[in-house]
Amino acid sequence: MLKRVIPILLLKNDELVKSIQFKKHKYIGDIINAVKIYNELEVDEIIIMDISASNSNINYNLLHQIATECFMPLSYAGNVNSLEKIEQLIKIGIEKVCINTASQNYSFIDNAVKKFGTSTISICIDYKYINNKPIVFFNNGILNSGYTVFEHIQEINKLNVGEISLQNITNDGMYNGYDLQLLENVRKKVNNPIIIAAGCRDKNNIKDAFTAGANACAAGSLFVYYTKSKGILINYLDKDEMAEIELIK
Repeated sequence: MLKRVIPILLLKNDELVKSIQFKKHKYIGDIINAVKIYNELEVDEIIIMDISASNSNINYNLLHQIATECFMPLSYAGNVNSLEKIEQLIKIGIEKVCINTASQNYSFIDNAVKKFGTSTISICIDYKYINNKPIVFFNNGILNSGYTVFEHIQEINKLNVGEISLQNITNDGMYNGYDLQLLENVRKKVNNPIIIAAGCRDKNNIKDAFTAGANACAAGSLFVYYTKSKGILINYLDKDEMAEIELIK
């Protein structure tokens, strides 16, 4: 599988926002405009995470508009908890769904993989360290599952999902770097492709994550802000930066 660098677009009440530690949501702009810019920048893939979908229905009309404008692979996360929803998302042009809270229902994940195929189903694992243990959280980082990332992965590992995404909630929006230690430990336990997210500092941090075993690196702040001063600017790595981290020759 080719290594990928993926912008994350965070939706809240149909508006593009950016969070800090899954809180403090700052308005960024119109998501359709952002997608059009990413088309021009020729990004590898886009992940849309709708953090308000868990409190309401999925906005299929907006997602259909986004999918129509999007010229690269598109993943979606947000209140995906039934086979019917996955089917509807695929119909409107979503290539892959990322399942978070509903991933604790292992029979649902098993059925989803069997019906829609491995490549369509991705598991997003949000976690925080409690007493030095990486504890899985659900419902946008609110619900403490009581079990560790490794315990969750032990079950997920049986289900032939397409990818596993790892997000350290504490790192989100902080520019303090990916959680490379956890990435390395998870890499030893799974053969699935791994997406690392939350805390990306710069292109060198992306290079380090690939060295640590990531198949894809996702980032929010890095690709919607100009600098750490957080002037809004939709951006992406250019070809020279891609070459620097050995993604292109």
